[in-house]
Amino acid sequence: MKKLLMVLAFAGVSVATMAQNDAVPTEKYSVSTNSFWSNWFIQANAVGTAFWGNQEVGNNFSKSPLKGFRNNLGFSVAVGKWFTPGLGLRTKFNGIWGRTVVSEDKKTNANKYWTLNEQVLFNLSNMLLGYNENRVWNFIPYAGVGLNRNMDVNCYAPVWGIGLLNEFKLNKKWAINLDVNYNIGLSDYDGFEGRLPGTQPKDGRTVKGFFVNHDRTLNVEVGLTYNLGKATWNKTPDVDAINAAHAAALSDLNAKLRAAQDENARLRDELALPGERSRRTYYLCRYNIGAYGRKHVG
Repeated sequence: MKKLLMVLAFAGVSVATMAQNDAVPTEKYSVSTNSFWSNWFIQANAVGTAFWGNQEVGNNFSKSPLKGFRNNLGFSVAVGKWFTPGLGLRTKFNGIWGRTVVSEDKKTNANKYWTLNEQVLFNLSNMLLGYNENRVWNFIPYAGVGLNRNMDVNCYAPVWGIGLLNEFKLNKKWAINLDVNYNIGLSDYDGFEGRLPGTQPKDGRTVKGFFVNHDRTLNVEVGLTYNLGKATWNKTPDVDAINAAHAAALSDLNAKLRAAQDENARLRDELALPGERSRRTYYLCRYNIGAYGRKHVG
């Protein structure tokens, strides 16, 4: 019985130690959803923007985005949230110095505007390679729609576009942004609704015609991301692995219990043998049975 108790105690201590010391198995690419207030971020960028207008179709202006009459500097600010490691939403404000390309003189073309976009972010690094909180570079395409206001002529136009956000992690809170995006607006995006003399519109049913008959912008943004609150994700426990570990521990414990029961039965048999020998000696003496089987009554 003592040996049985010792085995049970040893098994209990072993299970408790295993539960305390062994790491809980987790699924490689699965994470737990955080609360609504987790995984928010804010961004601020310096922006270089090049502008093209539908009024230019067919003229001889240089189409290079590096021309001073076509580009200008501005800024953007954004706030967003990651709902999963691969899917997020972002609201971004961009402005405020732009160009309405009606000549090759940058002063003549100068205007002021702002654009407000709502964008869906897709972190392909996490989607394709699995979540890794130590990853330095995250590759994040996105698409969005929004509203543009040209402040010089007080007009509004819907816009839509696509972009690519590259984030280079500095630490858990900070990352460097390199954001490149292309946006299309209706013809009054830049505040000029007419056409320049000598321009000829393209067939809008072609891909090229669709683009050149709209106002467009190309933005290159460089800045910082700051993560608010909890910015990481907890990996989901691997239930199958945990159940397998528990089943193995239970099987080992049952084996120890069976061994202890067998040992207890053996000890019980050994304890019973001396009593049987004592009873045999008593009967031999009581009936005085000699070596030759003769009975001598005492």
